[in-house]
Amino acid sequence: MLFAAERLMTSCHLSIDLVIGDVAITQGKSYWACCVDPSSYLVKVGVGLESKLQEWFQVPQDVVSPRYDPDSGHDSGAEDTTVEAPPPYAFLTIGMGKILLSHGSALTSRDPNGCTVPLPPRIGICLDYEQGKVSFYDAVSFRELWECGVDCSGPVCPAFCFIGGGALHLQELVANKQERKVTIGNFSKLD
Repeated sequence: MLFAAERLMTSCHLSIDLVIGDVAITQGKSYWACCVDPSSYLVKVGVGLESKLQEWFQVPQDVVSPRYDPDSGHDSGAEDTTVEAPPPYAFLTIGMGKILLSHGSALTSRDPNGCTVPLPPRIGICLDYEQGKVSFYDAVSFRELWECGVDCSGPVCPAFCFIGGGALHLQELVANKQERKVTIGNFSKLD
């Protein structure tokens, strides 16, 4: 099911709740950690361009479906001249106590199409704005789980997607910061 989750975001008409961080990142390196409840059905943790995250959730699902083929159908070669740009967002897919590592970039993957690994107690996310990359870590052992490029041509926000129920506890590095609980539908989030 986790392998299908990559397609789930665009091929099904499901209710998806998106939580976008209220502070956009525009420079430097930023790190935060979160705990995802292992009983969560499906949670995506990551970052994205603020403008594209809003746009992504306002576009009808049929337009971004994998069944939609933007190819004109002719072989003019025009499609080959486009420069490979980094994606506007990057998410780590988590569900049922496991993490899906995909795209052949996973350090622990022997399968280039992806694998699953057990969910660590905390996941660390590090965004290097100037380098245009995001890294996901086991925040307990500091072992890197996955790294990928992300478009940093504008403000980038932390983002979390909830599908089918889940809970996430955001942990800041400030030790004396009070946590407050926010409930979104049947989802819980501490920040």
